[in-house]
Amino acid sequence: MVALLKNGTSPRGSVMGPMADVVYRSTQHLSEADLEAMAVFLKELPDRTPAATATPAPSRDADVMARGARIYDQRCAYCHGDAGQGAEGAYPPLAGNRAVTMDSTVNLMQVVRLGGFLPSTAGNPRPYGMPPFSHVLDDNDIAAVLTYVRGSWGNDAAPVSPRETARR
Repeated sequence: MVALLKNGTSPRGSVMGPMADVVYRSTQHLSEADLEAMAVFLKELPDRTPAATATPAPSRDADVMARGARIYDQRCAYCHGDAGQGAEGAYPPLAGNRAVTMDSTVNLMQVVRLGGFLPSTAGNPRPYGMPPFSHVLDDNDIAAVLTYVRGSWGNDAAPVSPRETARR
């Protein structure tokens, strides 16, 4: 958490969007003690996710998964890896990534559509970014690739529907 607040990136994630501005303009300039205090505070906040209930594994349409796999291979695998492993220090892993498996897919859809750009910080002076794909992927493509990513490499999150992507 300290690395994320200081550098905008850590082995488990990266900041983008409005949080990138927070790191760029504010938290990268804080002392280690202040960053550690913030991390302790944030980790002590109660978990707001609903209690896990025994739900069956989500079913995924085989055709949608195949389409998502093709799109992933063409557009994503070069950076995020054939098995979603990412590239340390450059591209985040998608396998086992909490941001990928969260119930809400709003952030995922926005990153695919609009891209994502990390802040330049002293600890990460030349950050890598993700280009936008809204000009080459439609709602059906976005739903398929996100369904594939959310259901591959040990991820077991619900599929994303084209209807869901059209609403966002």
